Amino acid sequence: MSAVSEPSLSAWVDMGRDVDLALALAEGRATGPAADEVRRRLRLYIGQLVGPAEAYAKTLADARAQAIVEQTAAHARALLRDQDGDPAAMLRLLGKATYCLMRYGT
Repeated sequence: MSAVSEPSLSAWVDMGRDVDLALALAEGRATGPAADEVRRRLRLYIGQLVGPAEAYAKTLADARAQAIVEQTAAHARALLRDQDGDPAAMLRLLGKATYCLMRYGT
């Protein structure tokens, strides 16, 4: 397995912008090429962030906090497998999962 390097500052900014864009698109135009591209990028981000989030969970002494991070990571992995469903809901779920994983990676 190859090591995943930590995202650069500009990558963090891009992730944050895409989260905001996903939530905005979910409120208006959740279908089409732009929304598809945002969903694709969010899935890439989740793939990059889920491993470090799981590693972070293992460092937590508080069992409840550890369980929350582990469950968040598990939910994010499940979103990666789910390609169907309501486009607006998927944008929201992918955006919010990315946001949570970003918090665990900083």
